[in-house]
Amino acid sequence: MIPVLVFLGLPALYYRSGLSAVFSAGGTDAVSSATLVLPDAPSGEFVILLNRLHHPDTVGEWTAFFSDEDVDVIFEDLSCLTAKSDTAGRELAMRFKARLAENQMSLKSIDGLLLSSRVQWGKYDVVILSKEAADAYDMEKLYEHEDICLIEISETGE
Repeated sequence: MIPVLVFLGLPALYYRSGLSAVFSAGGTDAVSSATLVLPDAPSGEFVILLNRLHHPDTVGEWTAFFSDEDVDVIFEDLSCLTAKSDTAGRELAMRFKARLAENQMSLKSIDGLLLSSRVQWGKYDVVILSKEAADAYDMEKLYEHEDICLIEISETGE
């Protein structure tokens, strides 16, 4: 009887009594062991990384699209990744998605460290980040890679 109470009772007590809040009050997560906090007022500068290997024939068209130029219809679907902690980058990605045909661009937000790893190993189509998030996740070291098409945009009016 006691093993059953321990096995079933303690987890229920843990979640019902608020003990989970006590143990998780540190603000940590399983992947990075620390939550990244970006500035509330982003600079308006963004970094877009396009995987040349996934889009060898349409790099020019996608580059023009992400640079806010008018382009003809691109008959290719795109999977876009943003960092969970990067609100500005996610908002820009949603604006780009709205300019495309329905379901042409899927959008997913993942942990920044996982995002950095995916870029390093070429497991992405396009990544949209604010300059602050790109700096925080040390993406600059990947910009020179030959398979990455780097597009830098500024929405500050400069």
